Amino acid sequence: MAPVKVTSILFKDFVNDGKVPEDTFVVNKEHSIDPEKDVKDGQIFLRLLYLSVDPYMRTRMRKMESYYLGSGFEPGKPLAGGCVAQVVASKAAGFAEGEVVSGMLPWSSHQVLDAGAQKGLQKVEPSLLGKVPLSYFVGVLGMPGMTAWAGLKKIAEPIKEGEVALVSAAAGAVGLIVGQLLKNVYGCKVIGSAGSNDKVALLHDVGFDAAFNYHTTPKEQALKEAAPDGIDIYWENVGGPVLETVIEMCRTHARIVACGMISQYDLPDEEKYGVKNLFHVITKRIKMQGFVVGDYYAELGKEFATTMGEYVQQGKVKAVEHVTDGIENAGRAWVEMMAGGNTGKAVVKVVAEDPFPVKK
Repeated sequence: MAPVKVTSILFKDFVNDGKVPEDTFVVNKEHSIDPEKDVKDGQIFLRLLYLSVDPYMRTRMRKMESYYLGSGFEPGKPLAGGCVAQVVASKAAGFAEGEVVSGMLPWSSHQVLDAGAQKGLQKVEPSLLGKVPLSYFVGVLGMPGMTAWAGLKKIAEPIKEGEVALVSAAAGAVGLIVGQLLKNVYGCKVIGSAGSNDKVALLHDVGFDAAFNYHTTPKEQALKEAAPDGIDIYWENVGGPVLETVIEMCRTHARIVACGMISQYDLPDEEKYGVKNLFHVITKRIKMQGFVVGDYYAELGKEFATTMGEYVQQGKVKAVEHVTDGIENAGRAWVEMMAGGNTGKAVVKVVAEDPFPVKK
């Protein structure tokens, strides 16, 4: 096997406040891998197929004393995130050439992993190859789907049929899955907020009962019309004044699943919004809880993989993707995603040809 030229996306430097510019993501093509010489006993050689761009990565781009998710990215080294890859060559027990895996991997088109790095990989079920797109394993069947699953199971439940649920950033990677689960599995009335008319139309298309464009419709007006008797479940992706408005409208014993607060990510501490009505959390007996999805893989991972796969194939959960071609465009894809330019899951297709295309 001939040496392979590697394309990597390197992290330029920390950006503590403000928007992360596209030049933070540096395309590097100076490295190559010779599978015959560079893959040692116990190692595997992978090629990336798809990579995921996600909001949580913003926290790793700040220089901080401690990180709640892993560690900070290292300047001059590849960024890392959720990926789908294929085993090109293996000298490790348990991995065979041609197998497809998913996990947290560096943003490098080709890479060699030792035994330690292999522990975080999950094999894609062979029976699903060619039946569902491989990109789903960084989306609805990957971390975003697991985030929706765990947040509803561990924080929002017990959920009663007919309860009123609001999902913010509902046309994003996680929100779109959450809304469909609440509607099609739990039987809730589901309201979604999104940032464009096209996204609002998408929410209606996948079954949301009501949806509004928060840029053109005052949130207080929209919520009073869609949920005149109040809100039982709120999936929080936005933070700031939106959270304050929703707390005001929460019913007694409402549940708030705090998944993200993207409106606050780029702000310095002194400019972050201070929610003023948290006393309602006490008087209304609201359950408000944050979570990190990695805490629940051991407990819920197997159930999620089996059941969500069934929901996707049954059409109860429809995947919507915003695909960017080429690993060299991963930085632009991430910046656009943070600005709300994606509808559904933002994914970068690394390879020119998918090895297991879904036959229509």
